[in-house]
Amino acid sequence: MKGTPGSARNPHLRETAVDIAVPFLLLLFSFLFSSIWILMMGKNPLAAYAALLDGAFGSSTAFVNTIKKSIPIAFASFSIIVSMKGNTFNIGAEGQLALGAMGATLAGALIPGLPPLLHIPVCLWAGALFGMAYIAFPTVMHVRRGVDLLVILLLLNNVANYILQYFVLDLFKSDNALVPSSRSILGSAELPYLIGPPHRMTIAILFVLVSAVVLQWYFSKTVAGYEMRAVGLNREAARYAGIPVRRYTGLALFTSGALAGIGGALEVLGNYHCLYTDFSPGFGYDGIPVALLCGSNPILAVIGSIAFGALRNGSLTMQARVGISNEIISVVQGSLILSVASNYIVRYLLNRKKGKEKVHA
Repeated sequence: MKGTPGSARNPHLRETAVDIAVPFLLLLFSFLFSSIWILMMGKNPLAAYAALLDGAFGSSTAFVNTIKKSIPIAFASFSIIVSMKGNTFNIGAEGQLALGAMGATLAGALIPGLPPLLHIPVCLWAGALFGMAYIAFPTVMHVRRGVDLLVILLLLNNVANYILQYFVLDLFKSDNALVPSSRSILGSAELPYLIGPPHRMTIAILFVLVSAVVLQWYFSKTVAGYEMRAVGLNREAARYAGIPVRRYTGLALFTSGALAGIGGALEVLGNYHCLYTDFSPGFGYDGIPVALLCGSNPILAVIGSIAFGALRNGSLTMQARVGISNEIISVVQGSLILSVASNYIVRYLLNRKKGKEKVHA
């Protein structure tokens, strides 16, 4: 019957089902698309994906390594999600990761005498501050002058790479390392293990989970989070409603840079204990499709980050067993980005169809 509570909830149930189903369908499409290229190489896609899964989750060691790789991806995705909530797009998370790693390395190596309970937070704050500092100029130019962020943040990613090389190879280089690296952080700055040797997984994963919950709570349960989301949905409507648009835009960008910086700091404090020029193979860029694919939901972004961590971790096993270059992962990721773009088209068509149904009803 019309007007019953059950039928009133049906539209919301339908929207929820679409939100859950679309990312999985897009993920399936990306793997089907990649399968075509694998077949063109004369290889078996099923064998390739089986090796990929085995390399990512086939043993306790593989699983732990997948989780490790997902941590910086998760913080990069959080960074992008927060920027999107403020009606901007932080494509510079890769550079902010690098600067955050440098800040944590400096604080970890140059501040002696602190107990771990103080030294670790100081290093994380240093990483966050360096990430915020690196996005400060683009933020001011965007908020005050309306300068577009896309080009300037992409250029700053390249600049960050050169700064990182100078930092590791010259400014803060180690004289004892077998491979070029920075000076090591002190033992008091190293993250404690959640799972000890031989797996060596630190408490960094707890920072991911706590950050996801806090962000979800902030955007869904606080007035400030609601107002920031309003700015992200429609800047002009938010301004008309009296919401300080420029303040929330700046807050979103600075918070975005801080989160990316923390992601880089956790890599130093938890995994390497020093800094290498290639410490990030593109974690900041991986966060972009994760944030888009998960619909800017921090909780779902954790799952998406694990999926991308699995792609990176399992690609070497796939290459060794099946003989497929791990560059096929770039094809998977590229097709995912195309799929994410088509996601918005699909949602637009569904909403348009829904609007016509209401008109004819």
